[in-house]
Amino acid sequence: MSYKVKSLKKVDESKLKLDLEITNSYFRKSIYKAYKNISKKAKIPGFRKGKIPNQIIDVNFGKKYVLNEAASISISELYPEIIMSTDVKPIDHPKINITQLAEDLPLGFEVTVDVEPQPELPQYKGIKATGLSVEVSSEEIEKQVNNIRDKFASLEPAEDDRPIAMWDYVTLSFTGRIDGKEFEGGSAEDYVLEVGSRTLFEKFEGSLIGMKKDEEKNIILTLPDNIGDGKLAGRKANFEILVKEIKSKVLPEIDGEFLKNMGDYKDIDEFRNYIKEKLIQQKKVVRRNKIIEDIFNYLVENTKVDIPSVMINNRTSVIKEGFNNKLKEQKTSKKNYLKALNITEEKFDEEIRQSAAREIKEYLIITALEKTEKDNIEPTADEIKNEKEDVLSRNQKREDKNKIKEFIESPDGEKSLVASIRRRKLIDFLIRNAKITEEEKKDARRSIKEKLLLPEKDESKIKNQDKKIWTPG
Repeated sequence: MSYKVKSLKKVDESKLKLDLEITNSYFRKSIYKAYKNISKKAKIPGFRKGKIPNQIIDVNFGKKYVLNEAASISISELYPEIIMSTDVKPIDHPKINITQLAEDLPLGFEVTVDVEPQPELPQYKGIKATGLSVEVSSEEIEKQVNNIRDKFASLEPAEDDRPIAMWDYVTLSFTGRIDGKEFEGGSAEDYVLEVGSRTLFEKFEGSLIGMKKDEEKNIILTLPDNIGDGKLAGRKANFEILVKEIKSKVLPEIDGEFLKNMGDYKDIDEFRNYIKEKLIQQKKVVRRNKIIEDIFNYLVENTKVDIPSVMINNRTSVIKEGFNNKLKEQKTSKKNYLKALNITEEKFDEEIRQSAAREIKEYLIITALEKTEKDNIEPTADEIKNEKEDVLSRNQKREDKNKIKEFIESPDGEKSLVASIRRRKLIDFLIRNAKITEEEKKDARRSIKEKLLLPEKDESKIKNQDKKIWTPG
């Protein structure tokens, strides 16, 4: 081995000192590299770069300078491997102190690192949590069926004398003016709008209700604060509107033709049973995630740990970078985003920092629990094998499957897979040991967000939807 860990000492709760030594044979190779590097960069009269003899470098720069350069090379090359071998998790750059520097001796040095703090966990068995009902009512089934019918609805022209109502589709032309001048985004020809969808601002859409085909109307409205051009917010605008066509949605009948489009269902009862099973699956996911949420809220609130500011700063920077990238993708500015949310930049930054601190605390709690419950959550060989098969079965394309197989069979891939199983088993352990109070039936409808359930969706998307816990890297 090229190095030796002579000792590892705890300086305080979140600081470690390693006394290390790099073999002389490895250090000599770094000395050779140091001479080469200096020779390529140095400007010494009478000598070409890259051709400067070692003795001339010693005269001009000093032997100690060369040895320091060599020490820097050795340490930078071996530091990551040393840290991996000691299972130390630094959270910031190390502080290096050279303790022995000689050409014919091992390189001696001390490394002081800030590490992840160890949290003081509360009692984590018997945590109170709410168990949301997974029962599905006939009303919920019918609502989902109608949602699907709505997706396959057709648009039929309304009677000529029927006025516009909510959820009608209208074709209209309009011209908007401020102080007699048209403004960008304020006019359109043959614009199709679903009234009530808030595609345009609410007061504009509301003014259409009651109008009829071929009717013209002038309205004066105050432009909203979240309008695209912030300079126009709060200004009064005059709109000339012409309604050209009114259409309404007509839902398809639930007959043999409709069921044929949905899949292989012999009758409506079989289709409703399919919808019911999907709703139950979805509610089970929501139930599990609510229990996990309750458990982690308790753990975060009752765990004692001082999180180093460097961890919060680093995580905050990553969150902000991700946020800024999303704004670029959506082609919007931070200023407009904050204006739409009616929030100051200072408040926004504080919320991101709080979110970062919460993520880090959850991660530290999970890491501590994984150590404490290691014997109960370590994956077996069969569990690892089954997990690999499950991962591969969820990817049908041969090319994707081959890439994934190559990754999960690699050391890094298997390590990632084992970590995922371990975490899932820990969460299962916490749920098994929680004190779950079942939700009253009258509140059960709150347990699931409305989602459109269509036949033949990817089953794998319903599975493995546990609350996401942030982890470094």
